[in-house]
Amino acid sequence: MRINFTKSLGNLMLLMLLPTLPVFAQNAQVTVGKHVSRIPSVCESVVPASIEGNVDIPALVKEAYCKGAGDMIADYSYVMNSLGRSKDENGQTKEGSTTYEVFIPTLKSGTRGKGILVVTARDGVPVPAAELEKARTEAGERLEKAEQKNARERPSTRRTDSDVKGMLPVGMYTQTTNSHSSLFSKGSATLAIHTFLKTCQLTLTRRGQHDGREILVFNFVPRLDAHFNKNEKYIAQLTGEIWIDAQDRIVTRLTGWPTPAAGIPGSTNPAPSQASGERPPAVYVEMTRLPEGIWLPRVIRINGADYPNLFDGIDSESVSIFSNYIRFSTEIKDFKVNTPSNP
Repeated sequence: MRINFTKSLGNLMLLMLLPTLPVFAQNAQVTVGKHVSRIPSVCESVVPASIEGNVDIPALVKEAYCKGAGDMIADYSYVMNSLGRSKDENGQTKEGSTTYEVFIPTLKSGTRGKGILVVTARDGVPVPAAELEKARTEAGERLEKAEQKNARERPSTRRTDSDVKGMLPVGMYTQTTNSHSSLFSKGSATLAIHTFLKTCQLTLTRRGQHDGREILVFNFVPRLDAHFNKNEKYIAQLTGEIWIDAQDRIVTRLTGWPTPAAGIPGSTNPAPSQASGERPPAVYVEMTRLPEGIWLPRVIRINGADYPNLFDGIDSESVSIFSNYIRFSTEIKDFKVNTPSNP
């Protein structure tokens, strides 16, 4: 079976659900959707911010918000390694991981669909060849059915670029949720760069270089008047750093720690000292720039294992590591998912 993976552009949101160990990685989900224009509404009327001399921080935040509002991940397959860590009632650490190949069906404008995930390894042990071949065959069948269903659906009216004025995104911030559920309680914590840009005050601390690119480094603190959803209330207890690429004006790294005032165990040192690595971060997001200039996630971390009182009842850590991005529309036209020897 051969599936044509050529995809069109749009605007999407990625949601990964990573329940706590020991089964957290078995239930990962990727859900995508599209807007009707290559220029999302948040990018309309956005103009480049001034960063020479005195940085126009409000304008730069608005630009950085727009620059990460793209949909580019819909054009790629990729590998996602989901790792988890938790402690049992005896204080013993439990760790686990699951590695996936992720494929996203071709979506018409305005539609939503679930990505197809193929497990390739569990706890670092590769899936047996026969099991992997079967999973890839089933994935191909599911992709074909999903794309046939999307082909029958009527797409939303798509506005042309001439109809919309504004700025094109250069990457995509994802939204990640770590969830837990038991007989006695349930809760979740969501991590999204967009929320930090909307609700935090940024202060420029320095300019620097990272991977040969100029960056602007900001300290962030939540604004006193900020309002948070239940699964994002932990942000009110954080401070940390946000890096913005000086050329592409997109957030490339976000690191947050509990403030001492939050009363969270392990948060006795002030956040600015944490660049030295004295404490593990409570949240961490790192982006990667692909050769074609697109920014997509590389690492996303929600650390409830070291800060069990910070999040909504979550006492485990989830880390998602993204790699091997392959763009269907330019690198391969027909991708044979059911034959391991023909990736």
